Amino acid sequence: MAFYRSMTAETVSFKGYNGDTAEAYYARPNAPGKVGGVVVIMHMPGWDEWIIETTRKIAHHGYAAIAPHLYFREGSGAPDDLGARVRAAGGVS
Repeated sequence: MAFYRSMTAETVSFKGYNGDTAEAYYARPNAPGKVGGVVVIMHMPGWDEWIIETTRKIAHHGYAAIAPHLYFREGSGAPDDLGARVRAAGGVS
């Protein structure tokens, strides 16, 4: 298994449904050539340190990885607070 010591990791913006601007954490190895890709779906607490580190770890192993912030419409804040807002609004139980 290849390990890549060098990678680029950053928060990126993209256009979502109805033209809304969403965020995602994107990491990729700085190696020449094509690489496979992985979409990291956040867990219940939200877009937190664990999701970002998982995305970086996948890039470390030679894949491009992106983790979209699925609660972006709820605003910013601590993952626990955002998760609570989503649940209170009738979202994820």
